[in-house]
Amino acid sequence: MLPTPLLFSYKRGAQLYPRFLRSDQHPWAEQVLTVIAEHQHRPRGELQAALRALEGDSPDYRIVRGFAHLALNAAEFTLATGELEPETLRREVFTLAAEQGSYGESQAQQVLEAVAPRYQLEAETLREALYADLPENHRLTALPDFTPERLIDRYNLAQAQGLLYSALYLRLIAHRNVPGEYRRLFQHLKFHGLMYAVEGNLDDGYQIYVDGPASLFKQTRKYGLQMAVFLPALLRVSRWQMEAVLQRDGQELSYQLDSQSPLKPLTAPPPTYDSLLEESFARRWEKLGTPWTLEREVEIVDLKGTVFVPDFALRHVDGRVIHIEIMGFWHPDYLRRKLDKLRRAAMPNLIVAVSERLNAGADDFRDIPGPVIFFKGKLEPRQVLAVLGSLSTCKNSSPPFEEGGPGGIPHGQRGQNPPSPPFAKGGD
Repeated sequence: MLPTPLLFSYKRGAQLYPRFLRSDQHPWAEQVLTVIAEHQHRPRGELQAALRALEGDSPDYRIVRGFAHLALNAAEFTLATGELEPETLRREVFTLAAEQGSYGESQAQQVLEAVAPRYQLEAETLREALYADLPENHRLTALPDFTPERLIDRYNLAQAQGLLYSALYLRLIAHRNVPGEYRRLFQHLKFHGLMYAVEGNLDDGYQIYVDGPASLFKQTRKYGLQMAVFLPALLRVSRWQMEAVLQRDGQELSYQLDSQSPLKPLTAPPPTYDSLLEESFARRWEKLGTPWTLEREVEIVDLKGTVFVPDFALRHVDGRVIHIEIMGFWHPDYLRRKLDKLRRAAMPNLIVAVSERLNAGADDFRDIPGPVIFFKGKLEPRQVLAVLGSLSTCKNSSPPFEEGGPGGIPHGQRGQNPPSPPFAKGGD
């Protein structure tokens, strides 16, 4: 993403718009990448000086600087000293210089010549290595994997993301999409720590009101950054609209995007786990060697007004499917909404694993149809195995949504947008 001084936007009334690049900015992208390629294996400081020279007196200097910022973030820099620690070298050189009372260039050269052979270095090489750990002395070792066209795409995405730094909350409309796209969208919402409330259904589409844990206490820039990081995931959905409410100079402004924008998704794969708790459980389950295969978030349960996506599914070789929902430490309001979803889903083949840190007891789960287990610290796979026997008759003959399916949209409703309720904050 880009720092605020490198963002371009314009305002019309109460509406704010990002300023995307035109095709005539392509030469700048190409020139930035050329300068970077010419400085491979050279110090970062030299590269940055060359990029500043490229800016020159151009009125587009902020565009050039934005290209450079994104490209350098995608490059790799390393120490030129290999396994030698510059801090160790400095300590030895400065200690010897202090002992000899050396001052001046000739005395410094004598100290370098005395220390260099201990590390099989020349004196001048040692001189350069003394401060190799400073950022400006790091060497460019891997070029950014960008074409000029891709760099412009990344730049436009960064401009769109930048407006969300000051977002209070946003509304998403996703409609006429295959179920797999909906599922991945909910996965990313969870992964980025955003809480959300959902209206609608699979047939008509979903309106998702996105909020986050930070908003329960106070508005923070960190919260807006999480929304900005989430935006590339939205681009993977075929048909969508977004409306955000931004806080700018004490004024609330509207910011809108949709799937017809010139933005293109990143190629990065979707996140694997929402938390270390889930990842730890999955890693340890793989080591058990049971006939149950663990799959992550393979099903969406449509609750007609909201959705429920269990964290995991356990699939047996004989076709049985058991779902798992792991509840760690969250805000009490999250617990209330999660319990409501569990009751509405009414899934007898769902194991609910509850952390004792959640400040909830068995009474809170008394009307949940499936088994509930409590754990300390980590969820142990053997705790789950112990209750699978009671669910041995559960089958999954027809999951609500199959990835890549038709989306369940009747012909009479195709092309219709879901109704637009008032824009209000939500959370889940």
